[in-house]
Amino acid sequence: MFENSLAKVLENPTDHDLPNYSPEAQRRMNSLSVAGKRNVIHPLVPREMKTRGGEALLPEKLQDFFALRLADSNALQRLGMEVDQNLEGTVAFAVQSGVPTAAFRNNSNRTQAFEANQLATKTYEVCAVSISVKFARTVQVNNLERMSSYVEKMLLSEGGRVLEAACLTGTGASGQPQGIIVNAEATGSAASIVNFPTGGMDVPSLQNMLEDLAGKKAGIQPDSCGWLVGEAIYKSLQGLSDPSGKLPLVSTVVRNNKITKTMMGLPLEVSSNMPATKVLLANFKQACRLLFWSPGVDIIVNPYTGTGEVQCVGQFYCNLALPRPELVVLGR
Repeated sequence: MFENSLAKVLENPTDHDLPNYSPEAQRRMNSLSVAGKRNVIHPLVPREMKTRGGEALLPEKLQDFFALRLADSNALQRLGMEVDQNLEGTVAFAVQSGVPTAAFRNNSNRTQAFEANQLATKTYEVCAVSISVKFARTVQVNNLERMSSYVEKMLLSEGGRVLEAACLTGTGASGQPQGIIVNAEATGSAASIVNFPTGGMDVPSLQNMLEDLAGKKAGIQPDSCGWLVGEAIYKSLQGLSDPSGKLPLVSTVVRNNKITKTMMGLPLEVSSNMPATKVLLANFKQACRLLFWSPGVDIIVNPYTGTGEVQCVGQFYCNLALPRPELVVLGR
């Protein structure tokens, strides 16, 4: 698919056979120009390959592939964070500062007070992650399949790394999402902070983090909660015992047919994107959501670089929503 479209561009970069592609693909191609010539947005979906709504530039299968593979490479998603795909425009989420109290009602109790500031609305704009690759124009059709595979791997590996880093420590400015750690440390955040002693992280502090999350409504739930640490913290955990002093603090179990690290009964993930001295504990399924906007992924081919090279830019559209920030506990 990629190689066929790219071969077509290299053979005749000014003839894109526009009638074969969706109206949205035609519009976006015509809107881009370099030195008076059109760029090409790949893969320029033929009309028979329209997705829901008929306007996406990528086949639905490819959209889902990238979104799900990117999510799978994210440590937060492996700990329970859910994914929303094919979003359009500005997205609004209800942000909870608490959980309503359920109660039985009878004739003498027909009303129930609504807790102030329980629900607020936060909007999320699309953020774009881009990767640029240049290669010689002499690349021929028989090499394009390898080139396609390379671009896809770069999008998944480097794009996934940047996305996971932003989910944790994104500033919320300069086109980045606001990461879960940055949100937790912001003034007025609903997240909890547990400060480690002068010597650094210790088992009592980890126990305090666990008790803090367990004390919140819907705080601890199976397959929803977990720990996230950096490589340095993980190494220091290896020689420690659990609060009972009888078992290793970190153990390995088989969960859902996968070998999983656990700490104090909850899954443990290690990420090089975590700050070296911090520990994150959360109900990831409820605290955060990874958002992907349609069309999922654009691959833009520019044969007019002026250097004899062809530039290929891959771009996907995402953000991180935090609908329940109070279900986050940060140790530092």
